[in-house]
Amino acid sequence: MNSPARGGSLTLDTFLGLVGGDFVDVLHAPSGLDLTIVAVLIHDTGTAVQINPGDLVLGVGLRVTDPDAKRLVTAVGPGTILAFKIHDDAERAWLRTLGEEHGVTVLAISPDMSWDQLHALARTSISSASATAPDERGVPFGDLFALANSAAAMLEGPVIIDDERMEVIAFSSLGDPIDAIREQSILQRRPPREFMDWCESTGILPRVRQSLSPVRVVPPDGATRLVTAIRGGSDILGYLWVAESKRELDQQSSNLLAETARVAALQLLRSRISEDLDRRLRSDLLRSALTGRANAKTVEARLGLTGVAFRLVAFVPDRVDGPPAGEPDPLRLRQLEDLVALRVEASRRRGAVTSCEGRIYATFPVVEDRPPGEATALAREIAGQATRQLRVELRAAVSGEITSADRLVEARRDVDRLLTLPLLDESRRVVAFEDSIADAVLSELTEIVLDRPRLLQGGVAGMVVSDRDCGTEYLPSLRAFFEAGGDLTAAARTLYVHRNTLKYRLTRIRDVFGVDVEIPTQRLVAELQVAVFTGHPELHRRLDATAPEQE
Repeated sequence: MNSPARGGSLTLDTFLGLVGGDFVDVLHAPSGLDLTIVAVLIHDTGTAVQINPGDLVLGVGLRVTDPDAKRLVTAVGPGTILAFKIHDDAERAWLRTLGEEHGVTVLAISPDMSWDQLHALARTSISSASATAPDERGVPFGDLFALANSAAAMLEGPVIIDDERMEVIAFSSLGDPIDAIREQSILQRRPPREFMDWCESTGILPRVRQSLSPVRVVPPDGATRLVTAIRGGSDILGYLWVAESKRELDQQSSNLLAETARVAALQLLRSRISEDLDRRLRSDLLRSALTGRANAKTVEARLGLTGVAFRLVAFVPDRVDGPPAGEPDPLRLRQLEDLVALRVEASRRRGAVTSCEGRIYATFPVVEDRPPGEATALAREIAGQATRQLRVELRAAVSGEITSADRLVEARRDVDRLLTLPLLDESRRVVAFEDSIADAVLSELTEIVLDRPRLLQGGVAGMVVSDRDCGTEYLPSLRAFFEAGGDLTAAARTLYVHRNTLKYRLTRIRDVFGVDVEIPTQRLVAELQVAVFTGHPELHRRLDATAPEQE
């Protein structure tokens, strides 16, 4: 993850996360998102103002199509960031072209955000970024390894910092003697199983979690230790350990360890905030890319997708315990998004997760030495976990391999189509594009037909009207015939009619409606129209009535 601030300054990366993807889009960023913002300026066409690298310039009152806007873009260098209000797609495309032609970083600001809000947020963010400076002991804020070394020097013993899951996240490296417990903790990134079992069985870990002061630990096969919980209010953020080495751990050691734990808490909280901002920025960029608003190169660079094949996975709530609802509950959708994000992060992939129009989307990088169905398997695990923990039934669809962020919009359409297919059985709750190409093609053809109602004209439409107005059963009969692969006996069995009855209906369909299933082209068109009318019964009501037709 990129550092949110370098040398006490604000990066464009962090600023985008603070503003939020609903209000700002990066249209072009030739220097990446690590640009440092040192000042925010309001452009004034009537006054000459010196613009330097690192300045964020707000084009207040400027339309991107104005000559003054082009002069501004031409005058600045690649280290400057320009922000303009964008009102439509044409202005967005024009500004992107300007940025690309002159190699300038340009931002599109939503009309919903006022210039006053943006200006105040930028100034406040620049000022607060100085909080990353080293503390009075010279320990860089956010560097837990430096903090561990500083604590080890004061306590004269080796130090380890664990997170809330007891996984090692930092340790001292001052050359202190180490025992087997510390060695295995560092190598395995968590304390040895035998040591943890001993701590649980002796009640030491519950004491540590409950105590507000360090607890002395005397393991049977290791050095004496002091351990304290690192707390953020009532939450436990991690654990701080020091082993006895050069001198005995006394009350002063306990006090020093407690003080170090308070500093560690601030750093862990700051780290969590930074991670939340990073996740939010990645989420906003992915959402912009899925709607076609983001710059593809910026998305690839920020999401770690440059030169990497990846898949797009989509999730949609299918059934939720309790009364049905038209739109997904925003709180439940956020819980689902968090669940998907945690599982993607736990898979050690640098994917991104976002929610858009009631669905959750995630990018999943493809690794060559991993099985091809890994993304589908992860989607199944997430769906199962959502059922168990959140009591939500999820459906999921996995795209084919994608090699460019430019294809994210197309991939989204692919997975969305798969999610609209009827759920015929539970095994189809998670589907992959490669395994459902026929369904995906049929779904896309259905979209085209629905968009052009004239393609539904013909004999099949006449059959639908007859079924609706006269009670005939032509449409289900033809559908059963197609689904049985043209086997009259099998189709008649599914309809619970005699084979000759179905044969008679097909003859009537040919003679009355002009649909001859023996002619390949007529059969192909009829099968598509039958699929559309079957999947969209609301179309039946829109057809005009015709003269009654009896069997």
